[in-house]
Amino acid sequence: MATSFKNKIALNFTLSTAFLVAVIFFVIYNIVSLTVFNELRNEINLEADKHFYEVGVKDGMPFIADKAEWLEREHRELEINPVFVQITDSRGIIIEKSPNLKLDGLNTDLSQENKAFFQTQLKGQAIVQIQVALKDKSEIAGYLIVAIPITESEKVLYNLKSVLLICFPVVLLVLFFVTRFIAGKSIQPVLSVISTAGKITNENLTARIPVPASKDELRKLVVTINDLMDRIENAVEREKQFTSDASHELRTPLAVIKGTLEVLIRKPRSIQEYKDKVAFAIKEINRISYLVDQLLLLARFESQKKAMDHQKIDLSELTATILLRQQQQILEKGISVSFDTEDQYCVYYDPYVVDIIIENVISNAVKYSTQSGRIRIRISKNDSEIIYSVADKGIGIEANEIEKILKPFYRSNPLQHPHITGNGLGLSIVKRMCELLRIEFLIESQPGNGTTASFVFRS
Repeated sequence: MATSFKNKIALNFTLSTAFLVAVIFFVIYNIVSLTVFNELRNEINLEADKHFYEVGVKDGMPFIADKAEWLEREHRELEINPVFVQITDSRGIIIEKSPNLKLDGLNTDLSQENKAFFQTQLKGQAIVQIQVALKDKSEIAGYLIVAIPITESEKVLYNLKSVLLICFPVVLLVLFFVTRFIAGKSIQPVLSVISTAGKITNENLTARIPVPASKDELRKLVVTINDLMDRIENAVEREKQFTSDASHELRTPLAVIKGTLEVLIRKPRSIQEYKDKVAFAIKEINRISYLVDQLLLLARFESQKKAMDHQKIDLSELTATILLRQQQQILEKGISVSFDTEDQYCVYYDPYVVDIIIENVISNAVKYSTQSGRIRIRISKNDSEIIYSVADKGIGIEANEIEKILKPFYRSNPLQHPHITGNGLGLSIVKRMCELLRIEFLIESQPGNGTTASFVFRS
């Protein structure tokens, strides 16, 4: 069974904390143990020093200088924490011992160094003792052995160890459930993200995750997911729009081609009739080809997948090339074109895209100009801005339709001007490309007085 995220957080936090708590408990125990044994060491050293000055050496044998006084003092002292004293010769044989030892004796360990502090046992009970060498002319004559029971100290340490060992799992268990509770509260917004994300489908792409008030990583995650959903929604809408536009615009020329071919096969025709109908079908096929190219171009830039290749572009040279491509249409309509520029103006943009932008505008100016009309192309500079304008004296556009003509497939009053062909994609492509290149695109127009399209290039 899968472990919930809050349990994972609680478990990982508890495991990492367990190591830290174990280290802390270990340090506490060792500090207390060290403190206890340091106190015992100091106490037994004081006792050893006190009895050391009561012992003398005569003829190579240790003896108590005032044995009666020593025994009397030993009997007077209340043995709450008794001190055991023993005197031995150099071989460890007992010479004198304190009355509280009775029939027992302390173990003499001749391997221990002088004044070594070590643990041993007396009658099955733990004691600590110190062994002081008694010397006669630099020769060891015997030993003074002082011992203190440590049963109470060991009991304290044992109780401390038991408490720490019991507290350790209890602390970890409490910590786990507290952390689990806090983690559950902390990931509540994540559950909200999961719940909202589960409601988002292909038919319901407008749902968005509520943005948390706290400015943390979760807020960044939610904002990122919402931005992703915006991009997905836009992509799906573009796909739907492209499919709708393509099916709508392609249906008419395909129907025309089909009808033309059906007419041809109904009965025998003359060679000229075949030529006329085939030429008409080819014209419609060319129209479909151009339409598909325009649709793909629009979709290509809508998806913003084309990498922009910024290069130096001479606007005068580019305009001359475009006018050369439009020369036939210009001559057929007898249009006069004036090109005004004070200097050579260069901009840094993608040449392919800028070429499409300017050619679409010039092509529209030619298309919507009247017979023997005029087109004026002008390039000027205003501070750091280069302004490129194309003005015609054509049919013009109503003010309330300027925004509409920038949308795909919209044409202004096509029935009033049936001789002007088109699919209404040109300006929508220009608008989108200008947005991608951050070029300002402006249109001014008056019905009957023509249209002026301007671009503002910023360096």
